[in-house]
Amino acid sequence: MITSMTLHFIRQLIIHTICNVTGEPAKEVRALDRVVLNTRDWEQVFSRLEATLDIQTGMMTSTERALSIDALAHEIHSKLSDDLST
Repeated sequence: MITSMTLHFIRQLIIHTICNVTGEPAKEVRALDRVVLNTRDWEQVFSRLEATLDIQTGMMTSTERALSIDALAHEIHSKLSDDLST
């Protein structure tokens, strides 16, 4: 069970996951304001993040295929914090 994760750690995990799925270098992914993925990569990224963090983001079925790493990190951090407080 996850007891505490910093926002920075979650952000790095998102970047790491995107890089593992797409093969893009971390430096290039970090430089993007929004990351655009094809459907296959989108599903792989969120499947891996959800499995690693043992959460449901609801993003697997989203029709959007672009994301802000910072916004997603904040959303996940908030979700994890909420889950820990219940």
